[in-house]
Amino acid sequence: MAEQDLDRNEAATPYKLQRARERGQAAKSTDVVAALVFGVAVVYLTWRGFGTVASQFRFDQALLIHAGRMDPSGVGLWPLIERALRSALMLAAPFFAAIMLAAIVGNMMQTGPILSFEPVKIDFNRVNPVNGLKKLFSMRVLFDTARAIVKLALLGLVAFLALEALADQFYALASLSAVGYLRTLLDDLASVGLKMALVLTLIALLDLMYTRREFAKKMRMSQRELKDEAKHREGDPRIRARLRELRRETLKRSLALRQTRNADVLITNPTHLAVALKYEHGRMASPQLLAKGAGHMAAAMREIAARHRIPVVQNPPLARRLYKELPVDHSVPPELYAQVARIIVWVFAMREQRHGRTTAAEGRA
Repeated sequence: MAEQDLDRNEAATPYKLQRARERGQAAKSTDVVAALVFGVAVVYLTWRGFGTVASQFRFDQALLIHAGRMDPSGVGLWPLIERALRSALMLAAPFFAAIMLAAIVGNMMQTGPILSFEPVKIDFNRVNPVNGLKKLFSMRVLFDTARAIVKLALLGLVAFLALEALADQFYALASLSAVGYLRTLLDDLASVGLKMALVLTLIALLDLMYTRREFAKKMRMSQRELKDEAKHREGDPRIRARLRELRRETLKRSLALRQTRNADVLITNPTHLAVALKYEHGRMASPQLLAKGAGHMAAAMREIAARHRIPVVQNPPLARRLYKELPVDHSVPPELYAQVARIIVWVFAMREQRHGRTTAAEGRA
């Protein structure tokens, strides 16, 4: 059984994946979020970088002019500081809002909305130094470290090549004005940033595929886990089979109970058992059992018999034997012909006698 647990070759079921999401576990690549945030920052720098820096410079110029005229006592110092902070916040707020939105979108694109407090629950195993040392020298940490070094080397190479392509422009920076120098510098930074963003995007796509593959591998299930999950969700197969059997039996008895109204005689025990028989001369070789019941069902059959004026005969030995040996919709066996025939003859005689009295009463009327 242990070997079966270790042999996890089956893909995770939707139920297990949903339970993992409820615990805050999902395939998510941090490189995707980093690439999206970096790309948005570079695009914002290209679009609004020069205007933002120019606005900050104009404010700093006004601030310095105002500082030269400020009261030496320092009474106007706090309003000046408040104004400077408000201006800086207004300039930086759109940039940080764009970055925050990019981070949220980067996570939502991969996992969708997940609301779980499981990851933030207190777990003393996380602060256990022994577990920390085990993780520090694990193969997973070594692999992640090597992967981070490769990514850093690749990004460094791209940055070096991009700056090398811009080296010829550095000699012309001295002849530019302050505004031209600032615009050229921001354009060069945006150019280098876009190239690095493209490389980060490629790395993020590869990491996303790797992360999803590893998560799917981690979520794999064994045959025993699949069976246990089926039992947990739908119940034990033996219990379900027994419930189906009970439902079929209840339905069959309910249908048989409705057939009691068509019986010719009801044989009882006298209160615990009831058996309904019917016989059609010329069409049946022997009487047929339409319904049988015990306890409350027997009481219900007696009520139906009384309502439809069906004769009730108390014969405990015959009722017990018919109830135990004869299934519903089956004919009476030959060894019981004599006992059942006497009852059927009596029932038919009573019916003929009652019919004759009814005909005579109608004739006199």
